[in-house]
Amino acid sequence: MLAFLLLFAALLVPFSSAARLAALTSHHSFERNRLAYTAEAINAYIAMKLETDGAWAATIAGEASGRSCVSGDAIVTLRILDHAGLIDLNVAGLTTIEAGLAALSLTASQVTDIANGVILFRSRQSSNSPTPANSQPEYGFKHAPFEDVIELLDFPEMRRFSPEQISEIFTVDSHSAAVSREFASASLRSHLTDVSGEIRHRLQLSGTYTLATKINSQGEWATDARIVVTGDGRQTNRRVSALPLSSISRRGLSDCGVLLGPDAASWLKEAL
Repeated sequence: MLAFLLLFAALLVPFSSAARLAALTSHHSFERNRLAYTAEAINAYIAMKLETDGAWAATIAGEASGRSCVSGDAIVTLRILDHAGLIDLNVAGLTTIEAGLAALSLTASQVTDIANGVILFRSRQSSNSPTPANSQPEYGFKHAPFEDVIELLDFPEMRRFSPEQISEIFTVDSHSAAVSREFASASLRSHLTDVSGEIRHRLQLSGTYTLATKINSQGEWATDARIVVTGDGRQTNRRVSALPLSSISRRGLSDCGVLLGPDAASWLKEAL
């Protein structure tokens, strides 16, 4: 009998461990999904708020580390990136594109070659000029507008950068050749010069934003990032790579009611 019990225990332990692991994994997946859906709902609320309260957007847009608040045990970090401070790959001039590439710390020769390659990539007709040296995209020149900034990764020299890094400098959604110094990142701002009237010196919201929300709660976390357009009927709303968001300590953070308003904060406490 003792031998049977020992044999039974030996067979049961692996199944018990596997069941416990499956339960923990299931709980982890559930929590991540719950936080991800909550982050998505926060971004939807922010998009709605941007439609009605431009002054509120101006207080957050451009903050590289975002703004954080607490809701119960959770820390919520929000970041709004206004595309007024980004370079549109489809309409920006050559010098402005060069400024963006220089902001990524590429060499002078790489900046020149890739910038010329970008112009040729988006041009609808092949240029009679020779192909820029060392900047040919892997799949050839598209001769059509960029659909996403990650198409820059077709250029081998750009593959050292993550989509998040590229999205800090470039866009395809502003539809403007002008760049606002006030909303540009510090690295880009230092390379912008007054050329071809493409630099704005006044604070002017574009109506196109990347929204990123990260929620940390009891050791679990999730993010949601998307590009939204307010006004003018373009209705862009698509998921993108998350922007870099700094890890924040709870100490000194205000309640989310201060940042989002009492109604949103009340809903957030129920969701979390």
